[in-house]
Amino acid sequence: MIKVVSLDILDLIGFQSGILFVLRETQNNDSVKVSFYSFDIETKSIATVTKNAYLLTKFGSAYAPIAKQLGDYVSCDAARLWNGQTFIIYSTGETGIFDEHGNLIKTSDLLYRDSPARDVAVDNNYIWSVVPEQNLIIKYSLLQNRVIMRIGGDGSDTFAHPVSVSEYNGYLYVCNKDSKKINRIDLKNFHVEDYKEFDESVYNYVRVDNSEFVILDSGVYLL
Repeated sequence: MIKVVSLDILDLIGFQSGILFVLRETQNNDSVKVSFYSFDIETKSIATVTKNAYLLTKFGSAYAPIAKQLGDYVSCDAARLWNGQTFIIYSTGETGIFDEHGNLIKTSDLLYRDSPARDVAVDNNYIWSVVPEQNLIIKYSLLQNRVIMRIGGDGSDTFAHPVSVSEYNGYLYVCNKDSKKINRIDLKNFHVEDYKEFDESVYNYVRVDNSEFVILDSGVYLL
């Protein structure tokens, strides 16, 4: 593994040639500054990027009105839906849907058994989210406004405080804080297997082509 950065990571997203990440940095006068950086896979170099470059990558072309309405545009997870809309979710379970022009068209709370869901992975007309307190993941129908499937929970040891989920090439990748594992789920048959295991908690998994990145307790790594 190659350590990319070991500072206070607030967000990490993939883009065409690497990753963009957001750092919380303390200044000499003890004030806190949020800074935006990129890591290029080919050159293995870190460079500063503009806030707008980060927002464009995260929210798409309607980033300006979306970011303005959100205020806190860093701590949410975001994904583009099949119909061109943008779905966002916070760790509290609060969600929002914006149309292709950045207009907020719906807000709600995504809960399962009164526990908040967090993170989002798009699966055709559905989204997947993790529910850390219940040790499970859910498949949610945006058209039917209801949970239609769950994996884990109820005494199952499949997941151990799952904190994020992502989708690549027909597989879900679930990061678990307590077991220090990434599970992989085949969306064709929902078979769950261990994919990666670490010596410390794993919080996020991002793939860019064949390159894989993770956030661990000690920082961001290129696998």
